[in-house]
Amino acid sequence: MQVSRNGHAGLPAVRKHPACELRDTGTVTVPSRVSVLGSPAVFHGGEPAAIGGPKAGLLLSVLAAHVDHAVAVDRIIDSMWDGQPPKSATATVQSLVSRLRAVLEPHFTIRLESGGYVLRAGDGELDATRFEDLLARSRTLANGQRIESLEAALSLWRGPAFGQFATIDDIRSEAVRLDELRLAATDDWAELKLAAGHSAAMVGELEALVSLHPLRESYWRLLMLALYRTGRQAEALRRATELRAMLGQELGLDVSPAVRELEARILADDPNLLAADAAPSQRATPSQSSPRLLGATPFIGRVPEEEALSAALVDQPLITLTGAGGVGKTRLAMRVAASLVDDFEEGVTLIEFASLRDPSAVAQVIAHALDIQQRQYRTMESTIEDYLAPTSALLLLDNCEHVTETLAPLVDRLRSSCPQLRILVTSREPLGLAGEYVIVLAPLDVPAPTAETPDEIAASAAVELFISRAGAANPGFTLTDDNAASVADICRRLDGLPLGLELAAARLRTMGIDALNTRLEQRIGMLGQTQRGVDGRRRSLHELVAWSHDLLEPEEQQVFAQLAVFAGGFDLAAAAAICSTSGDAHCTVDILASLVDKSMVMLVDPTLPRYRMLETLREFALDRLVEHGSLDATEDRHLDLFVAFAEQGADGLDGPDEAAWSERLDCDFENFRAAHGSAHRQGDAARALRLVVALREFAIRRVQYEVTSWADAAAALPDAPADPNIASVLAVSAYGRWVQGEMQAAITLANHSLEADDGEPGTNGLAERVLSNVMFYLERIPEAISWTERMLASARHAGSHARIAHALYMRSVAETSIGDGIRGALFAGEAKAAADAAESPTALAQAGYAMGLALENTAPEEALAHLERASARAAAAGNRWIEAFSLTEVHWLRARQGAHLAALIGYAKVVDTWYRGGDWVNQWMSLRRVLGILIDLG
Repeated sequence: MQVSRNGHAGLPAVRKHPACELRDTGTVTVPSRVSVLGSPAVFHGGEPAAIGGPKAGLLLSVLAAHVDHAVAVDRIIDSMWDGQPPKSATATVQSLVSRLRAVLEPHFTIRLESGGYVLRAGDGELDATRFEDLLARSRTLANGQRIESLEAALSLWRGPAFGQFATIDDIRSEAVRLDELRLAATDDWAELKLAAGHSAAMVGELEALVSLHPLRESYWRLLMLALYRTGRQAEALRRATELRAMLGQELGLDVSPAVRELEARILADDPNLLAADAAPSQRATPSQSSPRLLGATPFIGRVPEEEALSAALVDQPLITLTGAGGVGKTRLAMRVAASLVDDFEEGVTLIEFASLRDPSAVAQVIAHALDIQQRQYRTMESTIEDYLAPTSALLLLDNCEHVTETLAPLVDRLRSSCPQLRILVTSREPLGLAGEYVIVLAPLDVPAPTAETPDEIAASAAVELFISRAGAANPGFTLTDDNAASVADICRRLDGLPLGLELAAARLRTMGIDALNTRLEQRIGMLGQTQRGVDGRRRSLHELVAWSHDLLEPEEQQVFAQLAVFAGGFDLAAAAAICSTSGDAHCTVDILASLVDKSMVMLVDPTLPRYRMLETLREFALDRLVEHGSLDATEDRHLDLFVAFAEQGADGLDGPDEAAWSERLDCDFENFRAAHGSAHRQGDAARALRLVVALREFAIRRVQYEVTSWADAAAALPDAPADPNIASVLAVSAYGRWVQGEMQAAITLANHSLEADDGEPGTNGLAERVLSNVMFYLERIPEAISWTERMLASARHAGSHARIAHALYMRSVAETSIGDGIRGALFAGEAKAAADAAESPTALAQAGYAMGLALENTAPEEALAHLERASARAAAAGNRWIEAFSLTEVHWLRARQGAHLAALIGYAKVVDTWYRGGDWVNQWMSLRRVLGILIDLG
């Protein structure tokens, strides 16, 4: 069966990756350069010179591998004809030397010395020598200059050393040596960039490196660290799980101690991991000293509970950790999970429900955390069950009290069908399931009523925590004879609740300990003493939060309440847009800084910066919005903000800053989900449809097909049929059916989309894309070609270079798929020109993929170079789809070169991408290649 290898629209361009792209930084102009850092080539004044075919290239490679040393003619002949030379071999070598001299002189010379030929550089340059000189120089420089020197060195590379000749006996050792030096230089460069505070920018770069070198743990480790530093803790943990699974399943190996330690520290939310030497321009201005999370304070007074929970997880499939809000359930659960991460083959997955307001989306949140999408003919719940059934993993479900009714049946189902799965829940109340193992977490112990001396008072865990946080808020604060009684009173009054202690300690920035004690007594009274149960603690904590809230200025109270509409987190610009009702964004930023200082808001990532609210505080803030009758209006501004942001991001994805936009959109996916929920609750078809249209390319490129279910929901709203965006939304729904293998449904929806477009060209493009793919799959080739032509006409009418590049890529792959590689290459060249005009990394990756595919049968080495560059570009841009597609062909070509095991290991990641994404069609196409390799191996 012939199947289309294509499927997506053109994408944006990102900064070239130093490990795989040519860069001008730090290079020196020379009159002539011999290049072996890639396929052998000669450049005069930067322009390539013809060297006379493969045999000349091989001779040049042999001489360059032994530069300044004579290579015997017999060795050259053996290398060029693999030990079986023709009678004319010596004459042929002499002729090739003569031709090379004509190309290289006067800047290089080839001399006959001691019965062999030697290549010498005069005023020319061998790029391998230049690379090593820059590498050596970098070791003598300060970090900033060292980065520049390493980037200049890496910019010289155009592909693997010596290209297609790297396996020749007389070249192999030098090729391996140079390739290893390149990897070592890339390691140093990535470490230095991350240490310099470029975490957000490095995520895409490290994704590309992981894609190209999946067995090099250092890149996985640095990627995990970069993700954590940009506030993406769950994704960092997921990467550790992927690495562990790949090494264990494919090679029978375990991750290194360094990776295990980093995984545990990420899970434990270790604030020291944020200590990057960020440049001043990248530092956040508001409250740099604030911890990333309240849980980042020292772990105090929980040793017995930690031991009990660790022991229970050995044989209890479901454990619920309950207790009052602010008692430290999340922190304890994460601490224990971090200590047990090595006990589970697939590690730990953190799933946070704090910001979820729609209980019906519980399964979507779990699937998003697991990085899986709904599968063909399966519900989301069944998809999750299928994925987890064979795994040994720990799911940490956090802040579940408001979704227990929906969550409990799914947890019960997973517990029954996934025998190696452990589920740890944090909630203010149990799930209510039979056999549920419940651990109630009490507050920290407070000083006994009889404790009077500082030593007696200091023995309390609550006092120890309070002093720790008070010292952070007011440097130099310690427990003394003068303040011990007040500290003890405060800890008793707050009933030992860690969140209460944190909020109270933060007030020591602005008032003394005695004043703090007096005000708490007036507000809370003796409630904590007279009602020691959970209800009493809840009321005590509520009173403390209310007291902290009442101490805020009116403007601070307003901003605090409005911030509660964010899901998952927010940045300064989003906060200003939601809260600056007066139009003064600077005022909102100042207020936000003040709220961070008072521990009412947390600084999650100081480099962006990005913020979030603890669930207990967010609940209180939402109550204030409801109380003042402003919840609907604030949610409406949130919806407007994220629809506009998605539309801005859609434009950004089709330009040179695609990588940055892809990261920004991914960071706010929970806010997009919340915005979708708001639009649906309001029955607002216009904004629901706009959101889907804006996010469609992001969803496709990230293999994040949840958005296609949003398209279904938006299209079902009463006012949707009359909306101008309905055609595009129906096309998104069609695309969702296509990737799940539901061909007839995809055809039907795509045709409805075209009907809604009234036949106008240039307004959609996605429907034509779907129909082209489906027709190829069904072997209706003339129809498939016709739809690619219509897609190209639509793109030209729209005038978008990125769309034109994508349509040309589709035309190219279509021609190659039916056996016309020449036309395929011509269309790929046109796609490259359009991609250059768009400055789009995805468009460039697609054009490179198309060219590589067209050259596979006639020039496999050149094809491999195009495909590797395409996969690296895609990974750096955050485009998981074209990355996986390119790698499908990269591994196939490597297998044809004899590297079967390496190819199969690479395919594990590719197939996993489609499997997690529920992309049935592309998974099938990758598995065809795997089957071909297995057949080759017998």
